[in-house]
Amino acid sequence: MTTALSQGLTLAWRSLVPLRNNPGQLFGLLFQPVFMIVIFVYLFGGAAGGDRAGAVAYMLPGVLVQVALMATITTGMNLATDLGNGVFDRFRTMPIARSAPLLGRILADLLTMLITIAMSLAVGYAVGFRVTTSPFAALAGIGLVLLMTMALSWGSAWIGLVAKSVTSMQGVGTAVLLPLTFGSSAFVPATDLPGWLTWWMGVNPVSHLAGALRGLLGGGLATHDVWITLGWTAGLLALFFPLALRAYNRRVR
Repeated sequence: MTTALSQGLTLAWRSLVPLRNNPGQLFGLLFQPVFMIVIFVYLFGGAAGGDRAGAVAYMLPGVLVQVALMATITTGMNLATDLGNGVFDRFRTMPIARSAPLLGRILADLLTMLITIAMSLAVGYAVGFRVTTSPFAALAGIGLVLLMTMALSWGSAWIGLVAKSVTSMQGVGTAVLLPLTFGSSAFVPATDLPGWLTWWMGVNPVSHLAGALRGLLGGGLATHDVWITLGWTAGLLALFFPLALRAYNRRVR
């Protein structure tokens, strides 16, 4: 297990090196949070709070969650690309643990998500967002987002391993995540909305993740949001981790 983890970290670094040589991909990774915050805070912000400060306080945790979850699609896309290019066939001939390439891909994408989260917080500070709780609470909030993204990354990996092409993987991943992120209370409170949409927001795990992060960063934490998020994370891991391993073993024999 230790050997597989060490080799996975090496392959994770191998997956991150292309970012240094690909300014376009690096630009998208760093500046996507900027665009999202500008759009949601300045363009749609009035729907959530009465003023800019209220909009920033409500919207930024939602934007952070949305950006992190949408980034999980890249896990499946990168796996589908590597499988199509024969990269995993090359790994198979090397004296490394069988699970190391898959583990390396997941670890690399978690590191890029951490960069995206840090960039979102930096931009949030620039537009007036402030953490009003303790550093430990803020770290707990970021950890909660990373746990959920890790669980969804295994789901993305499974889709990427069973998809016939990168395009189909991207289509399925986007179709799943769009109603989860935009149909949640991440950007607007679940008030004055149709009954069915209020119900959907109530059961949507993204609503609880955004609520928990909002409480851990800005105060007024509702602990049931944390527990429900942890429950969803455990359930998603229990479902997608074995599915991804099974699909991986079938594709890389």
